[in-house]
Amino acid sequence: MKDYYATLGIGRDASPEDIKKAYRKKALECHPDRNAGNPNAEATFKLVSEAYEVLSDENKRRIYDQYGEDGLRQGAGGGGFPGGFSSMEEAMRTFMGAFGGGQGGGSIFDTFFGGQGGDPHGQHQGASKRTSVKVSFEEAAKGTEKELSIVNQINCKDCQGSGAKSKNGVKACPTCQGRGQIFQNRGFFSMTSPCPNCAGAGQVITDPCRGCQGAGRIKDKQRITIRIPAGVDTGMRLKMNGYGDAGPPGGAPGDLYVDIEVEPHSTFKREGDDVYVELPLTFPEAALGCKKEVPTPLGDICRVTVSEGTQTSKLLRVSGKGFPNVHGRGQGDLIVRILVETPVKLSDKQKELLRAFEELESPQNQPNKKSFLDKIKDCFTK
Repeated sequence: MKDYYATLGIGRDASPEDIKKAYRKKALECHPDRNAGNPNAEATFKLVSEAYEVLSDENKRRIYDQYGEDGLRQGAGGGGFPGGFSSMEEAMRTFMGAFGGGQGGGSIFDTFFGGQGGDPHGQHQGASKRTSVKVSFEEAAKGTEKELSIVNQINCKDCQGSGAKSKNGVKACPTCQGRGQIFQNRGFFSMTSPCPNCAGAGQVITDPCRGCQGAGRIKDKQRITIRIPAGVDTGMRLKMNGYGDAGPPGGAPGDLYVDIEVEPHSTFKREGDDVYVELPLTFPEAALGCKKEVPTPLGDICRVTVSEGTQTSKLLRVSGKGFPNVHGRGQGDLIVRILVETPVKLSDKQKELLRAFEELESPQNQPNKKSFLDKIKDCFTK
C-alpha cells in the first residue's frame, strides 16, 4: 500500500493549499533534472506526482481515505490505477500544472527561476502599444485631454475573433490533442514547447472566416481621448488598460502606454513640483523695497513684497502656487528669483544724479563690497 500522505510529508488533515505547497517542494527536490546522478530520481518523481494527483482531487482523495489504493483501482473499473503515471510525460503535465508554468512553451527551468507561461489554449493577452503626446506647460499644470489616432488589431466582427466561419470550423489540434504544447525528453531534460501545428492554440481552423481569412483579428484605425492629469512631467507614462491589440480568441486586449513630453516655458522653470520665475527689479525698487505682481503657472496672479536692500538672486517663496502633485499629494511652491537690473543708456542728468548719490554713499550702504575688500587685504598681509 502506498501512503500518499507520507510521500508528500503531510498529515491526513492537510488542506488543499498544504498539499499543493508540499508537492511543489518535493517535486523540485526529486526532479530528474536536478538529480542527474540518481537512478531512482525518475521513479521518486513519478510517485510524488502520483500522490499529488490523487490528494489534490477531492473525489479521489475521499475514495483513497475510505478504501485505500484498492478503492481507486476499483473506481477505475479494474483497469489500473487512475492516478498512476506510465511515463515521465504524464508526470510532467502534473508538475507544470501545479506550478502554473510551462504552458505555451519553455522548459521546467522557467518555473524554477520565475518564468511565466501563457494559457495552454492560446488565450494570451493582446500586444500592448506605446505612443507619445506633447502637452504645453500650462496644460501640464492644469490637466487636459488629448485626442489621438491609433491603429489596433481588433476582433473580427464576422467571427467574433474565433477565426472560423462557424463553430464547426474549429477542431482540436491533432498534433497536440488540444493541449497547445508538446513534451520532449532530451536526456535528463524534460521540456515543453508550443505545438508547431497550432502555434500553442490547441485548435486548428478548418473553415476560415472570410472577413479575417482565419486570423480572427483585423486592423482598425481608432480615435481615442486621453485624460492627462494635472502635474504630469516629461518622462512620465500613462497606462490605458485595454487600449492595445485584441488578444487571440478569448484573450484580453493589451494596454496602451502613453509617454508624456512637456514643452518648456519661456518664463517658468520647473523643478519637481516647485516652479521658478525671475522677477526683474530696478535699482531703486531693490534699494527702497516694493510690492510686485507675479504670474503663476496656473494662470493667476500673486503679490509679493520685496524688502529694502534686496540683492540679486534672493529667493522669495510663495507657498502653494507651484505645480499640483500628480499623485494628489499637495501642491508645490512658486519661487521668485530677484534679478536687479543695472540701468543702461543713461542720460547726462541720470549720470549726474548717480555721481551725486555715489558721493553720499557710506560703507554701511555696501556691506558686500566692504567684506570683499577686507578679504583682499587679508590675502596680501599673509
